[in-house]
Amino acid sequence: MSDVKDNLTSDAFWLKTLYLVLFYLVSRLADIAVLVITVAQWGFQLATGAPNAQLAQFGDSLGQYVSQIIHYLSGVSEQKPYPFQDWPAPQDADSSE
Repeated sequence: MSDVKDNLTSDAFWLKTLYLVLFYLVSRLADIAVLVITVAQWGFQLATGAPNAQLAQFGDSLGQYVSQIIHYLSGVSEQKPYPFQDWPAPQDADSSE
């Protein structure tokens, strides 16, 4: 029972709680960004017959970032995502198909 009391009075516990809440909110904003990318890619595909490469690369990076957030929120990783580490680089487009 003293562990619970120690956690409740620990600055580190409350700071991590703040990070968890903030990264959860960032993940919800990322959902909106995915919707915007989806609609934009649909428009590019309609107009040109092919998706926009820059949007596809950003979508890949964003997907990796959301994965990092989920790993942090679920306790899989203690590493905080961007801005505490570099933004994920997109994977090579040739290796994804």
